[in-house]
Amino acid sequence: MFLRIFIIFTCVKKHGNSEKACCYCEFQFSSTLFFKTTGLPKMWKRAPKQLFPLSYRSCATINLPKNVNSDMPKAYSPALVEGKWYEWWESNSFFKQHRPLSSSEKFSMVLPPPNITGSLHIGHALTCAIQDSLVCWNRMNGKDTYWFPGCDHAGIATQAIVEKNLKSQNLTREQLGRDKFVEEIWKWKHEKQDIIYQQLKGLGSTLNWDKAVFTMDPKLCYAVNEAFIRLHQKGKIYRKESLVNWSCQLRSAISDIEVDHQSIDGPQGISVPGYDKPVTFGYIYKFDYKLSDSDERIAVSTTRPETILGDMAIAVNPEDVRYSKYIGRSVVHPIRHDKLPIIADSMVDQEFGTGAVKVTPAHDQKDYEIAVRHGIEMLSIFDNQGIANKNCSEFSGLPRFELREKMIQFLRDNNLLNSILPHQMSVPRCSRSGDVIEPLLRPQWFVDTQEMAQRAMEAVKSGNLKIHPPHFENVWFEWLGNIRDWCISRQLWWGHRVPAYRFAGENDATWIAAHNFQQAVELAKHQNLPFSTVSQDEDVLDTWFSSSLFPFSVCGWPEQTIDLKNLFPLNLMETGHDILFFWVARMVMMSLELTGELPFKEVLLHGIICDSQGRKMSKSLGNVIDPLDIVYGSSLKCLEDQLESSLKKGHLSSKEFEKAMAEKRVTFPDGIPQTGSDALRFTLCSYNVKSHFINLDMATLKKNRLFCNKIWQATRFLFQLLDETFPQKSSNDIYLRKDPNHSSLMNQWIMNGLDKMVSQVNSALSRYDFHHATDALYTFLYGSLCDVYLEAIKPLTGVDKQESAHVLAICLDVALRCLAPFMPFLSEELYQRLHKKLADHGIQSPRSMSILIAKYPVKDEFAIWKNAELEQNVDLILRVVTELRNVKVEYGLAKSKPEAILICSSENILSKSDQYSKLMATIGGLESVTICEERRLQNSKEKVWVSRTVDSCSVHVNIAGMVDLRAELKKNQDKMRKLIDKLARMEANMNSSSYQLSAPSHVQEIHRQKADSLRNEINSLKLYAQKLDEL
Repeated sequence: MFLRIFIIFTCVKKHGNSEKACCYCEFQFSSTLFFKTTGLPKMWKRAPKQLFPLSYRSCATINLPKNVNSDMPKAYSPALVEGKWYEWWESNSFFKQHRPLSSSEKFSMVLPPPNITGSLHIGHALTCAIQDSLVCWNRMNGKDTYWFPGCDHAGIATQAIVEKNLKSQNLTREQLGRDKFVEEIWKWKHEKQDIIYQQLKGLGSTLNWDKAVFTMDPKLCYAVNEAFIRLHQKGKIYRKESLVNWSCQLRSAISDIEVDHQSIDGPQGISVPGYDKPVTFGYIYKFDYKLSDSDERIAVSTTRPETILGDMAIAVNPEDVRYSKYIGRSVVHPIRHDKLPIIADSMVDQEFGTGAVKVTPAHDQKDYEIAVRHGIEMLSIFDNQGIANKNCSEFSGLPRFELREKMIQFLRDNNLLNSILPHQMSVPRCSRSGDVIEPLLRPQWFVDTQEMAQRAMEAVKSGNLKIHPPHFENVWFEWLGNIRDWCISRQLWWGHRVPAYRFAGENDATWIAAHNFQQAVELAKHQNLPFSTVSQDEDVLDTWFSSSLFPFSVCGWPEQTIDLKNLFPLNLMETGHDILFFWVARMVMMSLELTGELPFKEVLLHGIICDSQGRKMSKSLGNVIDPLDIVYGSSLKCLEDQLESSLKKGHLSSKEFEKAMAEKRVTFPDGIPQTGSDALRFTLCSYNVKSHFINLDMATLKKNRLFCNKIWQATRFLFQLLDETFPQKSSNDIYLRKDPNHSSLMNQWIMNGLDKMVSQVNSALSRYDFHHATDALYTFLYGSLCDVYLEAIKPLTGVDKQESAHVLAICLDVALRCLAPFMPFLSEELYQRLHKKLADHGIQSPRSMSILIAKYPVKDEFAIWKNAELEQNVDLILRVVTELRNVKVEYGLAKSKPEAILICSSENILSKSDQYSKLMATIGGLESVTICEERRLQNSKEKVWVSRTVDSCSVHVNIAGMVDLRAELKKNQDKMRKLIDKLARMEANMNSSSYQLSAPSHVQEIHRQKADSLRNEINSLKLYAQKLDEL
């Protein structure tokens, strides 16, 4: 059975010293038709059945960026391979669509826009590796791909980091003023965006750069304003005074999901911005309130004595019998001397402290909810910077945590303080500034998300929106089912200014949402609204508000553009699971509300890249790795310089700097070796990206760098084979036989493996199981092709050698196209070299201008070669060879070629014993191998047999005359003695108390692994000694 596929046929001609590929047409061939050689039989000469202009593009001559006819260097070098290709791809528009929008199937996706806070880290590289593999796979499968790049203005984060830079210059944003401060941020944006885009290109990301956006571009700003206006008109956006999470450092509200909750088990100092010394948390304070109508007292508990001045009530649980008699009575505030009611509310936890709590509604979320239910007045005691305000009388002007100490002393002086005890608690901290959150009452803009959340949940329940991996559906329902209205205003200078105007009259004020001042005034006049002054809100919108519009704003919304019509909704949203609610849920809610459609059909969530200690990559921890440091390599000195620069700019604290510096010196004592983009991308995709966390392993990077070299060497071997079998440009009557059964055993086996690999890779990519795709490629190319097939065909001559050259060329061409989504640079380099080499030898081959637009191999394309029985037989033979090699290693026969006997009852293997014998002898490094059904073996002076069992077979190696048993035994004992001594010294050090107290946990783990390795090696030597004794 033949599967017709489209392949691109090019002729390659040499013009001077440069290489030019002239593209003429696109043919439809049988899948087995790979080479077309003028003198070969019909199989190789099948005529094209249909002509298509190449991807609807002109047939212009394309200049290759390299001389691919030059000799291949002996070793793979990522610097040499990866240079020049990206610029060539981009200049020839290989990333863009190739057909009219309405005429082809499309695949569209957005790159989550990186923040302009700094350069990309390895987590961004993971996103790029995953997304680019999907984009490339879809492009090579004939779809028009649209991958939108961009950068996010990141309001809070960018403002915070630019303020830190100004601080290093002894400047503040207030000194500069709003306009000049924003100018400074735009300078920062231009610098960082350029760096980010260069990093993306260095990673080989095949993005549609002509569609790149910045979230504060005029087009996107208009979309943000329009979304706000529409939602405000529908009543979905409203303004009210409410309790918000306030960062005194940023002087802005932040959302619930921008708050990190730091758990502490007891007293612990925490560094708080604005305070010279750490502030101690982890105590619970018990103090008395005096009742107003008697001499009785009621003891209350709090972890925040600094808020006593804002207390407005005492609350107890209605079912708590201890306090039943107090409900409805009142206490006297010890400083203000007014009466506070004692109320009953079921929200009070009877087990917390004394069971009675003070209610501070203007500075605690639970207290706020209690106050709303009971109609209790609210009193704010802190200003925007966390300083005690005028409501604090003689304590006004004190920073909040200094006020804490004053309150404790006041309680102590007035005999009200009962106890201060260690307490397990959670400290809310701003994820952007590290500040301890201070809940404050402030007028803010909110989005009513209740109905939106219901629609978002229904989209998943109905199956219209699919989430991968599916266990995140439960998290989706839990979060959206308990959602609160979204506070979208921020008290910042950087971001989208709230498009709302306050029209103040004599007695009241009205807010109107509009694109500009003039439009707002026209709307006010149209409504006959009386006003004396007009002012725009000074606040800016939450960054996630603009980000939630990204899937359709990049397509041109609210305008009805061609992109919006043809590319929206997107096919897929791929991002980290940590922003499922920050971003993904909000995109779904906003898109359904504003466009009536889901923003994408599927969501793929990947895990979080962690460092060697399992910590999330973070600029503040200094454990971020620039992906280009892996691609190009970096010395330890360069890594240290990067940290020192971050310290000077205020991006790292001194403590974080010291921690990060120590980690870099332990993890990268010799710097980071040059690995290349291909090896990095392949490594990142080789992890199960759907896992919750992914620990980056430098050893895996090294292994995949060597994998690149393995593919390089296989191509060099093929070129040598072609030079030997096709020394001149002439037709040859050697061809790959049409009937696989008439081809050699190993050619059948490797083509079966090729068919299996193609099927596995396509299946894995369709399921987003990238690690299965990379594993299939690695197993085929490294394990089957290089380690077995190449070794098996090396001794061949004549016709067999020529036929194997054809098979190897097929395997490499197909494998390179399968590999392209993961290793685009190496694939392109070898693809161009391969087809140029074939053309030089008069072998015409289907060739695209670039591998990026070549036809991706499809399932069952090589189905004619499927042979499960042969695969099973060769698998058994290879396991036998593994045992043979183990025997040679055990007895020190690595350079020797002993004879061997395989006793096997398999009729399939016995019927082809000659071929299997040659295979085993060749790849096993043996003098000869005899395969028989049964034989009695006895040791003698000439025959000393070492035996092993593999399944139902037994294999026997004759080591007579090759091993000096006494010398080997002595060498083994000497080596074992040294290892035992080394292990004893290591264990003594590891068991010492000083080591256990001072050595970092990850260092101790490394040493434990080394000790385990030594024990295993010693045990292996003991077993070897026993075997020598037996002989």
